[in-house]
Amino acid sequence: MLLALLYHKIGNSKYGNSLKNLEAHFAYIASHFKTLHPGDPIPSGTSVCLTFDDAFFDFYHLIFPLLQKYHLKALLAVPTAYIQESSKLSPQERLEKVATFPDKAPPIPSPAFCTWEELKTLAHSPLIQIASHSLHHRPLTSKHINPEEELFLSKKHLEEKLKIAVTSFVYPFGAWDRKVHTLAKKHYKHLFRIGNAHNISWTNTHQLLYRINGDQLPSPHFPFDLFSRCKHTGCFLLNALRKK
Repeated sequence: MLLALLYHKIGNSKYGNSLKNLEAHFAYIASHFKTLHPGDPIPSGTSVCLTFDDAFFDFYHLIFPLLQKYHLKALLAVPTAYIQESSKLSPQERLEKVATFPDKAPPIPSPAFCTWEELKTLAHSPLIQIASHSLHHRPLTSKHINPEEELFLSKKHLEEKLKIAVTSFVYPFGAWDRKVHTLAKKHYKHLFRIGNAHNISWTNTHQLLYRINGDQLPSPHFPFDLFSRCKHTGCFLLNALRKK
């Protein structure tokens, strides 16, 4: 069984975890499970794919050191239009940019995100695999964007700037439809959506990988406790007992 988990950043918002809670979570994973990159052989038992959306600066500055400490692999999904070549701001100034990053009409590019220099460092670590998260982080089902451009140009930019092969795509907001998915499969082997389910392989049905939300972790053991596993594997009897 393969569980893919979805995270965003450090913080108290609905898209974050405190650094303390995330470290306790990583420590638990490191002591119980093997972490994988997309395409790695999946061993028997339970394996974990850690995925981080958006490539905020705090991934490089705070989360990456924790992954190194616990020797955990992770997938970082990058929206390429937001990436600057470098930044002259201090780390603290950039972390403040991350914490206050706007939900609407964000500046492009932005120092709230990793720079290309930082992404190069991450891409050359054996612990990090880079994925595309489109150009502008907009739903690919929107009538106001060109999904082919978002899918292809983001991959092209990452591969040219980082000198790597990019085989994974993470749907912004988890949004996709049949037309978008058909286009995405032309460019990527591994396609990630959002959904509370485990994965049986790196392709599953229709080449879609499910990710369980790991923001606002209820405990360091989530989603590996008995009832969470039951929920993600369809054990309806235990779920019924939990509600009593």
